[in-house]
Amino acid sequence: MKPDLLTLLKTLQLSLENGKSLTNALMLMQGISKDKSEQRTYGQITKAIQEGASFSKSIEKYLSPSLDIIQFISMAEKGGSFVKTLKSVVNYLEIKNKFYQESNDKITLPMIYFILTSVIVIGIRFFSIPLHLKEAATYDPKIQAVIADHLQTAQNLSDLLFGLLIIFAIYFFIVMIALFNFSGILQGLAKQYASGLPLSSKIIRYFEKFMLLSLLSEMLKNGVSLKISFKAAATSTLVSSISKQFNTVLERLSRGEKHFWEIDFFDPIEQTLLAGAGNVTQLGDMLGQFSDRSRLDALASATSFFRIITIIAILLLAFAVFIEFFTIVLTQVLIQQEFINAAGRA
Repeated sequence: MKPDLLTLLKTLQLSLENGKSLTNALMLMQGISKDKSEQRTYGQITKAIQEGASFSKSIEKYLSPSLDIIQFISMAEKGGSFVKTLKSVVNYLEIKNKFYQESNDKITLPMIYFILTSVIVIGIRFFSIPLHLKEAATYDPKIQAVIADHLQTAQNLSDLLFGLLIIFAIYFFIVMIALFNFSGILQGLAKQYASGLPLSSKIIRYFEKFMLLSLLSEMLKNGVSLKISFKAAATSTLVSSISKQFNTVLERLSRGEKHFWEIDFFDPIEQTLLAGAGNVTQLGDMLGQFSDRSRLDALASATSFFRIITIIAILLLAFAVFIEFFTIVLTQVLIQQEFINAAGRA
């Protein structure tokens, strides 16, 4: 198991504040770790640094954190106080992890309902219907025809349910990957799709805004220049439309324009407030406040999304139970009724 990034950075921050070097701190962590995989990872990072690699490149290779964290640590290495910036990275990660935890609490029920519905659909489609058809083959041809027609209806209903399940499950998992997966390519694709879908587009917009504004705020408050901060944010986001807007900001900064923040990424009220920022530090504080607001908006949007998905998942499960009843119970009732009718006709 790989070391937890937040735990690693917190321990490093504490060690560096108490006078230890980066490699000594890593070797200390390697010595006290009881997990062999963690020990190996700490050793690999330490060796890479001793051989001349930067800390950001080393953890990128052996821990594979998200792009924003890599950019943040990379900026810390290029100037300013590394320990101070490391403390900001820890703070940024804690806020980010809190968002993940608050969102993760809402995905359990939809997952359970989707799994139960899938089990029922598979049971009906591949076990119950074939079993009843096999049983019907031993009956009178007239009864067999009635049962086959009934089971065909059951199969059509199960196919419809399966199609609905696939659509909503894919939709659900695209959003989950967009929010919680750290694989750059996969998460980038998921964010592109999710940003164009109903409901999820708002979540992705607020979520990305929360992440990027947190990153910008911490960088600016740690003395990183506007150009470097926005460049880091532009390369950290996996949503191409936002990246293009940040590149527009960089072009305006290069030309010395004052109103560089006038992009769609910032709401009109935010643009008005940014116009009153007197210096970079105030700008950083302001962006931090915007980030917190975006985090709350993202959580509210995510709550609404998960509530709707949960209701849909419950309805799909109810539909699955009805199909199961239609397939198993009603088939047996139909068989008995047909036997009674056949006896009456005889």
